[in-house]
Amino acid sequence: MADSDLKKAWLSLSPNANEPEIATKLMCGAILPFFGFEIDEICQQYLTGKGNDTVDMAVRKNTPEDNFSHTKQGAYLIIELKKRDLDISSQTTPYKNAVQQVKRYLLPSAVNCGSAKWAILTNANNIQLFRRHGRVVYPFTQNIALTAENIDEKIALLKKYIENEEQALSVTLYNNKGGVGKTTTTINLAGILSLPSPVGFNKKVLVVDFDPNQKDLTDLLEVKLSSLNLFDFFQDHKNQNIQDVISKYRLQVKSDVEYGFDIIPADEKFLTGDISQQKAGILRQSLIQLKNEYDYILIDSPPGMSDFTKEAIVAGDVILMPSKHNGIASFKNAAMAMRTTFPELGESRREFHEELANPTPLPIFFNGEQITPTQKQQAQEAIQKIITQAKRQDRVDLLHFFFPKYRPSNKNLDIFELPSYAHIASAAFSSRPAVFSSKKAREYYRHLVKEYFL
Repeated sequence: MADSDLKKAWLSLSPNANEPEIATKLMCGAILPFFGFEIDEICQQYLTGKGNDTVDMAVRKNTPEDNFSHTKQGAYLIIELKKRDLDISSQTTPYKNAVQQVKRYLLPSAVNCGSAKWAILTNANNIQLFRRHGRVVYPFTQNIALTAENIDEKIALLKKYIENEEQALSVTLYNNKGGVGKTTTTINLAGILSLPSPVGFNKKVLVVDFDPNQKDLTDLLEVKLSSLNLFDFFQDHKNQNIQDVISKYRLQVKSDVEYGFDIIPADEKFLTGDISQQKAGILRQSLIQLKNEYDYILIDSPPGMSDFTKEAIVAGDVILMPSKHNGIASFKNAAMAMRTTFPELGESRREFHEELANPTPLPIFFNGEQITPTQKQQAQEAIQKIITQAKRQDRVDLLHFFFPKYRPSNKNLDIFELPSYAHIASAAFSSRPAVFSSKKAREYYRHLVKEYFL
């Protein structure tokens, strides 16, 4: 059988091919045509709109009124190329630097890339697909090693993911330790995202109460179960419809105005139920059916590392970890999750979707406490020790998980803080998110959304 155009292009590259050769022979000559892009839908040395930053390539489909190669605006997919002899296999310094480049190009301040949904990083030996949702940029696939034998399969996989773009971002609220405010955060995050603008963000939100230990979220909001409960769905998910598990939470404000979001509630069977015999990844696979009906899917997970916790983590695209400034144990547990738990659970994700990346943790934040300067310094010092130990023992870099604004030039150790406010906690007794009734709560959670999501 004759070699494909992809294989021929890959084999034609010189061993030390530079970026222009990779762009011409592999990207323009094979991969981008395979993705369905024409030559006038490709721009090289594309100005991102952030200073003089340029990304190697950008593509977008033309419209009858707008030729991308002429207007050079509104990129859909950007491509960062590296020399073939530069080692960008995972965990190398060049790889980490390249990932930071990709993320910088996709920030909202890079206006010409503001519409980009995807990014590819490649040196022809390795290739990785990144997704952008709002201001969240995360690895969508693993860093894939390309060979002559697998290039057809792997590039076809990337094409499938790009063409089947999902609308929703799945966010799992997780911390190994209880009492850090996961449920309160989930409820109010759903509330502020779903509130109409300009008060909120006017997003369609689904919340999943996946904490069988308490089902607090379901009880606090007094959610009525739908025609099918979640535990029974799990026992026979192949013959059931996940839509039948969804309940609606709505607050009538005026005769013609209501606020709210959808909820998959926990039921009484969860309290004594066992899902250990079920194949891991059922929740994720089931929620995929709903990905184009919502903008955000928020999953409230239990503490510890039960089968329910693992299932919730597998289902998330990203993991958001509320914490306390004095929670040294939870900092260590978070570091352990980054080093071992998330990579191990990534294997469960890949049983359903080949080459899918591990769950991506978002930077940690301090939730609901007033912190003195002394307490903040103590927390920072404790975290720095954890970062140093992880780098020395496991060669895992946790710096930007704990200190996302740190740069060698500024040494910024700031961690986002969601301040304490009595009304947020007391609002639970009124069976509504605090953001629905408190201007101060809305202000706090708008800051949270802008810091992490939009």
